[in-house]
Amino acid sequence: MKSSFLLTCFLLAVSFAFEIPDSYKKPAKMLHEICVAESGASEEMLRQCLDGTVHGDSAVKCYIHCLFDKIDVIDQDTGRIFLDRLSDMLPYDMQETVAHLTRECSHIETADKCETAYQTVKCYFNAHDEVIKFCHLLMLD
Repeated sequence: MKSSFLLTCFLLAVSFAFEIPDSYKKPAKMLHEICVAESGASEEMLRQCLDGTVHGDSAVKCYIHCLFDKIDVIDQDTGRIFLDRLSDMLPYDMQETVAHLTRECSHIETADKCETAYQTVKCYFNAHDEVIKFCHLLMLD
């Protein structure tokens, strides 16, 4: 069963309120640590997203896939990412942002699911300025 608490951490990151409550920091850090362990991605490469750069390393791509997989927004057959699966759990003011990201980027599908996640995140960064907050949430010390 996927944790709605981890989902909330993700949603908080793309919201317009940048202040991250302490109660979200621990689960976000746990999600980060799980996906670093599963993917083998280096912290150095992951931290590049704080500047808006999503590193193209294969481990980073699989880290991104892991994050989306853990919050249950990946179509298991195609690897496509559908953030709108979260709509029922979102505050009203975030629903349009997620709908926008889904409209702009959910069409992305490649032969490799990690590559699909990577290309989708690059699309999110281009589609909405607030997405960088996701990096800040995951890179908390």
